[in-house]
Amino acid sequence: MPAWKKIGRYALEFAVTIAVFALVVAGLRAYNAHRFPAVAAGDGPPPSEKSAYETSERIRAIEGEYLNGFHFTPAQKRHRGVVVVYGGSEGSPAYDRARQLYDDGYETLSLFFFGQPNQAPKLSNVPLEQFDEVSEYIDDNVGEGPVTVIGASKGAEFALLLAQHGFALDNVVAFAPAHYSYTGLDFSDGMRSPSFTLRGEDIPHASFRDGNWLTGWKVGWQAMTNYPVSYRAMYEQAAERADNQARIDLTSFNGNVLLFAGDSDRMWQSEVAGEHLASTSERVELHVYRDAGHAFLEDAGALGDGWQLSLGGTVEGNAEAHRDSERILAERLAAWHG
Repeated sequence: MPAWKKIGRYALEFAVTIAVFALVVAGLRAYNAHRFPAVAAGDGPPPSEKSAYETSERIRAIEGEYLNGFHFTPAQKRHRGVVVVYGGSEGSPAYDRARQLYDDGYETLSLFFFGQPNQAPKLSNVPLEQFDEVSEYIDDNVGEGPVTVIGASKGAEFALLLAQHGFALDNVVAFAPAHYSYTGLDFSDGMRSPSFTLRGEDIPHASFRDGNWLTGWKVGWQAMTNYPVSYRAMYEQAAERADNQARIDLTSFNGNVLLFAGDSDRMWQSEVAGEHLASTSERVELHVYRDAGHAFLEDAGALGDGWQLSLGGTVEGNAEAHRDSERILAERLAAWHG
């Protein structure tokens, strides 16, 4: 057979293979979107869409050089100081948490830490020193009193790093904490960048590149086909191979640290992280909930299937973790802020 015919045959076979692969992926995506509605993209704007959040005379949109989010000022402020809240990798400002605190009489800042036009576009190379501007804003617009920072998931990693590196905060609350800093979530650079930097220098981090390639392939395939993804194995493998410098160290932080984790977290090993952090400092208060996952969903059953595989826990376990953690959080905030 002439060479040009062989090349043509191979090209045709390759094209057919690609077409079949694309059809299989498309079919699986459609099937899994129907089977796991909690994983399928929801209606409405993304959590990072600032204009989607309600503002008023007492809930003001604020923006600075890097600062971006909302300032909640209750008509009757019943507690000293301010609470600063951050979301996680979804890119939200934890607006609902801020609204709840506002209703309880706390002055609250609901902030984005990446993803806005004046910020790091992705959760990669995010500067910790952005909190210096937050501190200046608090000095100019809130006044005296304790500063509590609340973060969840990657926002918890961010908040704990702020405490480690001596930023101006008195208390930290972390839902689904981390005990390592990890690779940034911008996969366009081959997973080489850290999640966070400090004054232009990379924060030492546990890298996904050090994990098992088969685990990475499995995660990629699940994400491609709309199957609920559990990232825990990736984070565990990165932590196992990481240098000790990548560990979050709270031994020099003199404030209060409150940690909440579920023993069935499928996103990352938050209960392991909590136990490690609690073992290194007497100032750390840890609560680990049985049958709870990465997010303490108040009514997980209403979401449809899928969250069990990606976030973990049971309907009952997450609901109990939600109730108890909210009770404890309210008690500690009242004690800290008066």
